[in-house]
Amino acid sequence: MNILRIKTPKRKLGDFGEKMARRYLRRHGYKIKAKNFVADGHEIDIIAEDRDTLAFVEVKTRTLGHESPNEPRPASSVDTPKQRGIIQAARFYTAYNPVSKKKRFDIIEVYVKSDTAKYSLAEIKHLKNAFNVNTAYNRAERYKK
Repeated sequence: MNILRIKTPKRKLGDFGEKMARRYLRRHGYKIKAKNFVADGHEIDIIAEDRDTLAFVEVKTRTLGHESPNEPRPASSVDTPKQRGIIQAARFYTAYNPVSKKKRFDIIEVYVKSDTAKYSLAEIKHLKNAFNVNTAYNRAERYKK
């Protein structure tokens, strides 16, 4: 069974956030190349072209009023292991879809308002170049010493 087809409340919130992120990217001139790309057990929410750059985008969606003190903002949940997984999936993608463009790893934070029936967009924050190969691997190496 494909886990992305199970429509839990959390998955519905995530799907809504990814839809809003794709809409945001298109409005800002990006061309969506793929969504929910999975390779070797790792997923990239959105792969999009931004002129001469291929952006691998992780989308994090949160409902306003339900923030956690352990997670001051949605992007903080994209920890080193998550970054490494996204980078690994990006390597698979570019191996089978060679491009001469620069590569970048972004995070889009989507904040929504919720009532019992539906979600509505409150705010989007686009963090360009939120992490890169060096930070994802060097950060972990620092802590091993």
